[in-house]
Amino acid sequence: MEAGRTHLTRIVVAIDGEVTTRAAQSLSAHPDVQVALLSPTTSSQFDTVDSPDGFDAVLGTTKAAQAAAAAGLPVITTGELRDQPGVAWASITGLALALATELHEGTVAVAVPGEEVGDETVVFPSPIDVRRATVEPVEENKVYIARGDAPLAAALALGRRLHRVIVDDFRFMEAVALAAGVGILMQGPLASPTPVWQRPSAYLQAAADMGLVIGERTPEGR
Repeated sequence: MEAGRTHLTRIVVAIDGEVTTRAAQSLSAHPDVQVALLSPTTSSQFDTVDSPDGFDAVLGTTKAAQAAAAAGLPVITTGELRDQPGVAWASITGLALALATELHEGTVAVAVPGEEVGDETVVFPSPIDVRRATVEPVEENKVYIARGDAPLAAALALGRRLHRVIVDDFRFMEAVALAAGVGILMQGPLASPTPVWQRPSAYLQAAADMGLVIGERTPEGR
């Protein structure tokens, strides 16, 4: 957050499934964020509003992007943004790419629930361990996606001199990954699409403040 900035950052969440509901709960724990939900929805915890007007950003997935565009506001979302201002890739994949930013080169991988497929192999910390993976492009990056039966998720960045990882419950981790995009928004106005790995410090600090733990170790023999 900018020095001397004291006003609340007002976020309206467009509920579109469990991840957005959980993200609203993660946001509500932030002392400098005010959260409301965009109608149509009901909540005993949050106010609901008919319009995002007067808020600083809309957070969510497809519905959020549409609502933000209509209101002329930035969006915080889980996927790619093309011509729309906001925070892009606020997701487990984005976490992994943010972890890798200062490592310069190496392997970026995520573990998520799903059917295990792929011709590549990635070794994650226990209890996820070894998984098959597919390689998928994420804008200009290459990410190994490893699916499996466990309810855990991981974001992994393997550099030559440092390994960084986050392992947590999948549902909790994907919600925090989305909510933590607010850390980038709180640095100042966003006039263009901003992937989380372009401002990794603000993003990862917000994720840590919301409960994710970043582990680091040096590779064996270094």
